[in-house]
Amino acid sequence: MDRGPLDRRRPRLFLAVALAVVVVVGTSGASHWRPGSRDLDALGLALALVPPLVVATLPRRPAAAVLAAAGALGTYLSLGYAWGPVVGAAVAVLVMVVLTGPARRARVLAWAGAAVVGGAVVAAATLRDDAPRPAGLLGGAAWTVVALLIAGAIRERVARAAALRAAREERERTAVATERLRIAREVHDVLAHSLSAINVQAGVGLHLLERDPEQARSALTSIKATSRDALDEVRAVLGVVRGEAGEPRTPTWDLGGLDRLAGPLRDRGVDVTLDVDLAVHPSPPAQVPRHLVGVAYRVVQEALTNVGRHAPGASAVVVHVGRDDESDPAVLRVRVSDDGGPVAPGPPGYGLRGMRERVEGVGGTLRAGPQGPGFVVDATIPIPRHPSELSGPRPGIPARGPDSSGAGEGGTA
Repeated sequence: MDRGPLDRRRPRLFLAVALAVVVVVGTSGASHWRPGSRDLDALGLALALVPPLVVATLPRRPAAAVLAAAGALGTYLSLGYAWGPVVGAAVAVLVMVVLTGPARRARVLAWAGAAVVGGAVVAAATLRDDAPRPAGLLGGAAWTVVALLIAGAIRERVARAAALRAAREERERTAVATERLRIAREVHDVLAHSLSAINVQAGVGLHLLERDPEQARSALTSIKATSRDALDEVRAVLGVVRGEAGEPRTPTWDLGGLDRLAGPLRDRGVDVTLDVDLAVHPSPPAQVPRHLVGVAYRVVQEALTNVGRHAPGASAVVVHVGRDDESDPAVLRVRVSDDGGPVAPGPPGYGLRGMRERVEGVGGTLRAGPQGPGFVVDATIPIPRHPSELSGPRPGIPARGPDSSGAGEGGTA
């Protein structure tokens, strides 16, 4: 809503009180020092106080305020009361009109009101013998124009300051929302994989507790190792959140840890093939930034987690991570495919959404869906050509693809 500085009640009442004091004191003095004018009486004082009353009571009816002020001024002068601050009080009403309500309407009404007030002053001057000289009337008109121009400049300055403040608050809200999204994504990626693996291993341990205590012991050992790794990753995320020295803004993980991610599936008898180019950090200028490697790690992690949770019939998983220097620009390619059949329908989750946000946040693309006998996650991440582009993910909440709202994710974590 387009609001002016005097739309608030407190500053408007302050202006009205100050204006009333100036009018009473100034009009009384003018009546005393101008012997040819009519003595100030109750009627004259009432007419002189109309502009302050209008300022206090009619801010939302600017046309009525202008007409009331101009009519009171014309009547006051026509009855022979002394020239003086009462004219300035009418101009103050015009200033109030400029500083209230929608800006465009306020400007039109204020300048139209200036013409009405000027006409009232000229009409009253023609009826009096002690009217100011034409030069004096022109000077008063000039000061009225100056007052309205200053009021308009004040309004524009206040509006610019309000717009800048609103933009700053919006940026702060966006930054907070983006940071919350990032933290939620990191926590989800850390815990979803580890807890899924712990759940599977705990189920195996319970199933074999009586028949094969050694296998149950092995499952409990795996649970201990997985929980320890999860705690280490949570500490890394908390270090980023708390801004501890030496921590990058976004956690990164080495692709050498992908073999550990495949452990829970291999423990279930799933054949996990890792076709991973571990030399993704060649010498500059073809260097792959650490945060892009971290994105690739998280995509593989979430894809393997989803295989464990939503493809119980999978017997084989193929993971490919490597550079594609034939494309322009060069890209880091991440592809995870399984033979577990179609994903069972379920409520929307955060797995594919989080992957998509990570990949699109660094300018890449992600496709995920049924293909052949199973499900495929395929991400392409552009590699910057110049060292100046080796920065973290772009700020702001990344754009989402058509299915990133969760539809079609098959209940992924």
